[in-house]
Amino acid sequence: MIKKHASFGYMNGQMGRLHKAILAEKLKSVGITYGQIGFIMQSLRYPGRSQDELSMILSVDKAATARAVANLIKMGLLYREENPENRRQKLVYPTEKAKAIKEDLHKELMAANKIMISGLSGEEAEKLMELMGKVIDTSRDHLGMPRVWDYL
Repeated sequence: MIKKHASFGYMNGQMGRLHKAILAEKLKSVGITYGQIGFIMQSLRYPGRSQDELSMILSVDKAATARAVANLIKMGLLYREENPENRRQKLVYPTEKAKAIKEDLHKELMAANKIMISGLSGEEAEKLMELMGKVIDTSRDHLGMPRVWDYL
């Protein structure tokens, strides 16, 4: 039974921490952290995205993106190149090492998602995703950030 005083922020935080806990063992075996998943998956799906685009899509500030990408470069999972059309811009690409873990990482992410929504009917899961999308859009609109659905 959900208590009336449980806030949206608390519930959202719990979902994030539980998702992280479900994935913890797998991420440990691959040698990456929960916060690095988005950068790896975006580079695999859309090689050549700029760091600015990654920041916008993942809702992470530019300094944190730069640190995360730098760490993933050190780990041999990503590399950066200058954008030939804008030399100040850095484009991010996956390495062969990242490509080698793509299927396994994707499989584990989908398994964690399945565990988390296993108590819902198909209709409930669909409605949850729809409502979460609305909350994300409303929040991004409030912060003056673009919607990300066209980028995913």
